[in-house]
Amino acid sequence: MAQRDLAGALRLPAGGCVTLRPVGAGDRDVLQAYVRGLSSESRYNRFFGALNELPPSELEHVTHLDRTYEVALVAEADVDGAPIVIAEARYALSRERRECEFALSIADAWHGQGIGTLIMADVERRAASLGAERLVADVLRSNALMKALARKAGFRLADVPRDARLIRIVKDLARPRTARPPQGGAADLPLAA
Repeated sequence: MAQRDLAGALRLPAGGCVTLRPVGAGDRDVLQAYVRGLSSESRYNRFFGALNELPPSELEHVTHLDRTYEVALVAEADVDGAPIVIAEARYALSRERRECEFALSIADAWHGQGIGTLIMADVERRAASLGAERLVADVLRSNALMKALARKAGFRLADVPRDARLIRIVKDLARPRTARPPQGGAADLPLAA
């Protein structure tokens, strides 16, 4: 995916706009400040454990992804004339390209403003464009906000046999096929952007 395809604007339901862009090598401090600024509950829900910041090895990994099949994104809003990170997401396409696993978090002050829905839709579009058949994420069973968001976005919830603390949210991304090919002879309709 080209660099220009990775950045974009998200229009919030209540008005306003946030920028969604890839994380780069120069974002170590910005990303770390975002993680430190999350409530302990939000950090626990996102990283499945108690932590105050990303370990150096994880921070190095996230800021140096190849962006071909694994991408980290941040959503930024302009607050008092300066961009601040209000959300982050990561996705990775599996080796066999069937599943695209993702994770996301939203800054506590920005919950309930539709950002999670917009980011999930964007990640879904990206996964489909890479040929993924399913979008998946493991979520803490106790994470009511993420489960509600997943249900609203059309995901189904399933148990994770190896860990009773988790549930897996899954959304099939298969493109609908037409009963008859259109007059142009194509077997499928193009995906909407």
